[in-house]
Amino acid sequence: MKAWTATVRRYPHFDPVISTAEAEAVATDPSRVATHTFYPFLKYDEGWTAYAEKGKKGKRKDRPIRFAARLDSCIFSYYRHLLSVPYEALLEAEGLSESVIAYRRIPKTSGGGGQSNIDFALSAVQAIQSQGDCCTISLDISSFFETLDHQRLRDVWADLLGVSRLPADHFKVFKAITRYAYVDVVEAYTRLGYYGDKTDRHGKSRPGFLMSRKTIPVQLCDGRTFQEKIARSAIQHSIIKVNDLGVGVPQGAPLSDLLANAYLTEFDKYLRDISSKLGGKFLRYSDDILVIVPIAEADAIKLEIDIRGAIAAYGKGLVIKEEKSAIHRFEVDGGRQIYRTIKASDKEGNSTPNKPFEYLGFRYNGKHVFIRDKTMSNLYRKVASVCRATAIRQAKRYSGKSVHDILAVTDIEQVIQAFGPVKNFKAKSADYRAWTFTTYVKRALKTMGPLGKPIARQTSNLRRAIHKRLEQELKRLV
Repeated sequence: MKAWTATVRRYPHFDPVISTAEAEAVATDPSRVATHTFYPFLKYDEGWTAYAEKGKKGKRKDRPIRFAARLDSCIFSYYRHLLSVPYEALLEAEGLSESVIAYRRIPKTSGGGGQSNIDFALSAVQAIQSQGDCCTISLDISSFFETLDHQRLRDVWADLLGVSRLPADHFKVFKAITRYAYVDVVEAYTRLGYYGDKTDRHGKSRPGFLMSRKTIPVQLCDGRTFQEKIARSAIQHSIIKVNDLGVGVPQGAPLSDLLANAYLTEFDKYLRDISSKLGGKFLRYSDDILVIVPIAEADAIKLEIDIRGAIAAYGKGLVIKEEKSAIHRFEVDGGRQIYRTIKASDKEGNSTPNKPFEYLGFRYNGKHVFIRDKTMSNLYRKVASVCRATAIRQAKRYSGKSVHDILAVTDIEQVIQAFGPVKNFKAKSADYRAWTFTTYVKRALKTMGPLGKPIARQTSNLRRAIHKRLEQELKRLV
């Protein structure tokens, strides 16, 4: 395992920017960690509209994201590093290394970096193909991070360390990640004068940033201002909230993912035993579980019920809702597998008998792999949004010009770069954070090989669609 080094972020937060050396000195000193005062997390909701079939309205979904102050984040990161050593050893000893696949660096068998969701999706498809006649059971844990029981989590932490009682520094970090404090980012920015009501160009008042977001200071305020405007004040009440529910860890903190994984070790062992007994295998990507077993339909239905019952025994406080489960049957017919849906539901719990088999962003029809419909729908929604914003900006800039003239002076390639190929793809493709949609597609095509042949057709019209949508948005404005 690589040696740990601190990464000091420069996003706006309550604490000052410190050097990497300073961060490492604090994070690696147990006595300093044991007496460290953690700042509240800043919280925002990551929202999106769930995919819906044409003619139906997608349901709005929000995921609370909380991010820690700079030094706090480094401390969480270091203790993640400490716990990952015994956790990886445990996975290896229990034969779970190839089944628990999220939040871990799993090297590619061919070398050249770690596996991504594309590789994991391919592994799932290959497992289905190797089974021939089989059933897949897909399950999803509800509100995974938000429902981890703190008492159980402390026992899991102690077990990883091989102790009955957490050392003072570990206990301090444990409290900071479980009974955590947080502040809504909009409330914080409002109190500090960075956000509030402002008048738009039509003379209407609406909430928004009162300055360019680029000019908001990296340290949002000094300690005195923090106490006066955020924590407590004779004039204003504190806006700091505390998670005192006895459950939940903040999604977005560097340590939370490992804790969530370790929390399910006993459940993972149960899945390992039941799937291997039946001659199959399982994969768990965070709260997304896939069991692939060569059994009959009736047995698959019973097994799905058993697994949903087992989560309560092995993952205290966790629930797999029935409407979040799906069962598919694959059978060999001639030169390909055919599949049918045995059980599936939509987001509202309504039965969807024709729901396709999907895993980690891909769809498999028994012969080929496709990018799933939801991903393609989200892509074109993003195309519409970016083209609309570009059209508004260009129409203002070139007021009085025709659509043709505006298009002539618009750098459409720059718009396409948000979705299309990036320069120097080979240098960037190893870092998934630098991928655009097209680099993702190229990686998928390369990884999936002949299985992924339809993916090229799915994305062949992207450039033309961007150009057409931008022209439409301009015509509406000009």
